Amino acid sequence: MCCAARYLPAYVAHNEPSVVYRSQTAGKAVQPPLDVMDQTLGVFMASLGFAQSFFRRLPDLPKEVQKRIPDLLSRFQESTVAGLHLEKPHAIADDRGRTIRVTKFWRGVVMAPAEGDHYILFDVLEHDKAYAWLERHTFTINSATREVEILDVSAMRAVAAALPTYPAHQATGMFDSYDDAVLLDLGIETANLPLVRRIRSDTDLDLLTGAVPASQHQVLEMLAAGYAVREVRAERGIPTGSDRPGTEATALRGGVFGSPTVFVPKGIRELQNALDHPLDLWRIFLHPSQRSTAYRERFAGPVRVTGGAGTGKTVVALHRAHHLARQLPGTVRRPVLVTTFVRTLADGLKANLASLDAVTGADTGSLIEVTTVDALAHRIVTEAEGSAPNVLLDEEVLTGRWIDAAAATDVTCPPTRLRQEWENVILARGVRTAEDYLSVSRTGSAQALTRRQRLRVWAAVEHFLDRMHTAGERTFYQLADDAARYARAMPAGDLFPHVVVDEAQDLHPAQWRLLRAVVPDGPNDLFIVGDAHQRIYDHRVALATMGINVRGRSYRLRLNYRTSEEILTWAIALLEGQVVDDLDGGVDDLAGYRSAFRGTRPPTMHGYPTPAAELDGLVSTVRGWIDGGVEPSAIGVAARTRRAADAATKALGEAGIEASSLDRRWRGGVETGTMHRMKGLEYRAMAVVDVAARSAVTPKTNDPALHAQDTLRELCLLYVACTRAREFLAVSWSGRPSPFLATLVT
Repeated sequence: MCCAARYLPAYVAHNEPSVVYRSQTAGKAVQPPLDVMDQTLGVFMASLGFAQSFFRRLPDLPKEVQKRIPDLLSRFQESTVAGLHLEKPHAIADDRGRTIRVTKFWRGVVMAPAEGDHYILFDVLEHDKAYAWLERHTFTINSATREVEILDVSAMRAVAAALPTYPAHQATGMFDSYDDAVLLDLGIETANLPLVRRIRSDTDLDLLTGAVPASQHQVLEMLAAGYAVREVRAERGIPTGSDRPGTEATALRGGVFGSPTVFVPKGIRELQNALDHPLDLWRIFLHPSQRSTAYRERFAGPVRVTGGAGTGKTVVALHRAHHLARQLPGTVRRPVLVTTFVRTLADGLKANLASLDAVTGADTGSLIEVTTVDALAHRIVTEAEGSAPNVLLDEEVLTGRWIDAAAATDVTCPPTRLRQEWENVILARGVRTAEDYLSVSRTGSAQALTRRQRLRVWAAVEHFLDRMHTAGERTFYQLADDAARYARAMPAGDLFPHVVVDEAQDLHPAQWRLLRAVVPDGPNDLFIVGDAHQRIYDHRVALATMGINVRGRSYRLRLNYRTSEEILTWAIALLEGQVVDDLDGGVDDLAGYRSAFRGTRPPTMHGYPTPAAELDGLVSTVRGWIDGGVEPSAIGVAARTRRAADAATKALGEAGIEASSLDRRWRGGVETGTMHRMKGLEYRAMAVVDVAARSAVTPKTNDPALHAQDTLRELCLLYVACTRAREFLAVSWSGRPSPFLATLVT
């Protein structure tokens, strides 16, 4: 008999605090040796998963408690039955509720399965609070999504008492047009139907917030907002009845434990990595409604995914790249290309892909290349020309070139307008000659130009290009244009099998031509995610004009997982009345865009008499967040200009608060940067400073069309900065506030 077989459980009961093992050879109660258990191939070993809610709460736990979390997993790995370390309190609302000791004063809240051996840790609370939590909460497996949900029993009782009782002849119920079967199919639990039937108004529906599970409340909100049942199913990722696991154990094993909604570490090292970087793990969680898009085996052509800030577009792109990489045949020479706008975003994508590898156990490091479009263009041009191109990076020098070009050719328009005409019309449309420029369509351009004006503009552009050529310099957009020409001449084997594009809204047409050229036209070629509401540059592109046809393969995300409802509502108000495109020549809007959770406080706005006073206020705000338990690295500070961002960094440092600029490779403490550099990042707390009145917008009297264009760009930039915040947002200015805040400042 092998040594592992000598240890068999004599008694197993979930309500017992310990489990005894008896040796068949000696007849004594013994604890099986750890080395023996390591060799049993996990026959008796239970698994411990960590819910998303745990990782959201983790940064708020005391450091000494956080350090003990790996011990929980150790106990499961060291035991043949998890009940060895679990306690079932007497007064609990759900028979599956358990606590597990973390420290003398802290307990983990665990759901034990009714069958099977998959356990889930939901939270870690102080001793008495953990027991109180189990007294008023129950666990449930959502009948539609198969997600584990929490029901607050005491809150449900309070809602039942608070809901008005209407006479039968008064207003009909808000959900009377939906049969019970329809609501049940959408995930509304049977026990909640009586309360749902009593809802008559939005006020009644609001009472359910925090009482019923968030997913069920979202279903009701969508129906109340006029969503069709099929739209609710698509948005919530609800599978058909035949695709849903039948038993709780099957749901946990194939649904919850089979997806990133619950993290099941393979060992202590993997868990410790997740605990050290909880936000990294949070950033790769994929909602069930997004999974079908990310993991579809085959799209006939390019795919476009749009959605407001925080809806998980980048997460979908990461999972799509990861899936495509794992499907690559061994004969493919090139990896999957993942490309984005700036280096900081590329660095974040690399880190998140590494986290996804850790969670899935895959190794896609050599199968995925992450780079910026500029870096890609630079490499292609270098390989084609045999030497590295000289890119002009100094904005002051570049502006000077346009000033010289305007002066040398007597062009009447300002140098900034001249540059915009070249970038957004001539280079954007691939114009090569004066004749082509005279006939090219300028639809969407800020201002109409006569034939005579165009000829003068062309002369100025030629002067500019001559100066650049003489200096042996190119701009990044010229570099992309040249790289696209070289890429079109590449052999098929040198092209990428698939390209995934993040932050698509800020790419220039020349960059789109490059991306179209580096991947063969065909199934699963381009996967594009973006949001024109977050466009921070004036590049507008209809994908169809770039040879990228997404018709029938466009998807829209509407649920924000990053930003609280209070912050999101405030930020959306900034864009009210603005017309935004959908990246393909149509119009997009934020209808149905909402947050997945409510926060604890609304954004704050504060004006100061001087810049120095504003910096003092920033220091006070940041220190308050840190004293309240927010890690410095989870705090961001954004400013419109580099000078203001540097001033914030200096003020925080002088006050003894560690801070670092996003413009530098070294990162530590509070992160500061311009609004542009904050793109794609997220923080628990965000301070947006120096939101004062300034002249970054062309006066309406000078050029109404350009004024509207500038206004939308600046509003989008402010919107981007504010939606980096998850829980706390503070907006400040000195002197007069920006006119963009006019409707928000009271």
